[in-house]
Amino acid sequence: MFNEFISKLTPSDIIQILGIITSSLTAIVAIIISLVTLRQNSKMLEDSSRAIISIYPQFINAGTTMLFMVIKNFGNSPAIIQKFDYDFDFTDCYKFRSDRDYLKDFIGCSLAPGQSRICSLDYEKLTRPVTFSLEYQSGPKIYHESLTVDLQAGVNIPAPKVATPGMELKSISYTLQEMLQKNL
Repeated sequence: MFNEFISKLTPSDIIQILGIITSSLTAIVAIIISLVTLRQNSKMLEDSSRAIISIYPQFINAGTTMLFMVIKNFGNSPAIIQKFDYDFDFTDCYKFRSDRDYLKDFIGCSLAPGQSRICSLDYEKLTRPVTFSLEYQSGPKIYHESLTVDLQAGVNIPAPKVATPGMELKSISYTLQEMLQKNL
């Protein structure tokens, strides 16, 4: 039956059928490419607008070295911390003595884009890198992060200080102006 149908077709009919098949295949390929592109664009948009939480040490030397653990949102959306676990006992590591583990207070904390929270730690009591397990909500999605951070890394990197006998106020003024300009 199929052979009989083909034999009755004129060359013009065959060309039209081949054109229809080619057009249909081209349309199907175009739809598939469009769907893949839309999915990639959606992923890129999500990645560029989501919250990105990071944990890092920050050392300040104001005569004595101070260590701050910084938890910062480097993303473009607010984040709400839902889980904040770690494999280290910080109870005895705070700069002030307490039986309370203050880092547990980060659960439920909201971090706006660019906002950070700091916690003062005694760097001499940190004996190893710490693995943090975070879960946070950004928009309708929940993200999971696992970060291993060496909170003592870089503590002994020297940073020279300039002595300015009799010019302390000028040094403070220039330093504050420089900090302001760098943050613009």
